[in-house]
Amino acid sequence: MARGQFTVRVKEELAALRPATPAERRALLAGLLRFTSTLHLGGTVGPRLTLVLATESGGVARLAFWLVHAAYGLRPAFRVRSRGALAPRARYEVVLAERVTRVLVGAGILGRDGELATGVPASLTRSRAAAACYARGAFLGRGSVTVPTRAPHLEIGAPDERTALGLAGLLARLDLPAAAGARAGVRDETWRVVIKGGEAIGRTLATLGARDAYLVWEDGRIRREVRGEAVRLANADQANLRRSVAAAMAQVAAVERAVTRLGWEGLPDELAAVATLRLAHPDATLAELGALLDPPRSKGAVLARLRRLAALAEQPADA
Repeated sequence: MARGQFTVRVKEELAALRPATPAERRALLAGLLRFTSTLHLGGTVGPRLTLVLATESGGVARLAFWLVHAAYGLRPAFRVRSRGALAPRARYEVVLAERVTRVLVGAGILGRDGELATGVPASLTRSRAAAACYARGAFLGRGSVTVPTRAPHLEIGAPDERTALGLAGLLARLDLPAAAGARAGVRDETWRVVIKGGEAIGRTLATLGARDAYLVWEDGRIRREVRGEAVRLANADQANLRRSVAAAMAQVAAVERAVTRLGWEGLPDELAAVATLRLAHPDATLAELGALLDPPRSKGAVLARLRRLAALAEQPADA
């Protein structure tokens, strides 16, 4: 699955959902507008507000149109900007030019006094279902998630610090471990909310309502973890093999030095037997050498004899 393709799949599934209650619809619309829309001032007779929700997803644009119509009985304009040299993807715009103030107040973006508000509106997210809908709107607006086979990472870009902190707190209420922070290395501070860990991201997808994407994610997560464990065990086996080979070569060298120094007749019988087997079977394990002795001995006993041989090899010539 190509980079970004899983995000598109998740958003298509979420955008197809239609909340049943007015409270959930208001929360979803509020999340979408907070994280996606821009406000324009214009007009020749006094300021005129125009609200524009722009997205690369046709499903998200259709959802926004439906929410505005269901909540306020309004029919925004729907525009499609075709892709070109400067815009590799088509762009969809939902444009509202009437009763904009009412919509913004209802979404918690404008206060009753007309001042711009930041953060997540508590009045719209009191219930768990409404909170999940608000988070869904935020993800549909500026969210992304890695493909299931890559290192797990889900993030939602936020318009400001207070909104990022508010969304992280809302996700915590939903038992989702989110952290808010500024994106490193960006000149103009850009805030985001991040969830890491395969299991946590799976729960996030399920909580937002992406049930099919959750199953795909869990399948990929399990495959990734099993593959990672297999690689870890293979690496551990290789490391153990390298250590065993190095130890065997060191033992062969010690035996050769001991024999050179003392001669075979100068070695006790039990050491000579182990020395002979080690030279004849340099790749054998300690357990295999022990099985070849007569009578057989444990690998601990074989190791003790090899250590005695190494000590004899290192003794001064006049010892």
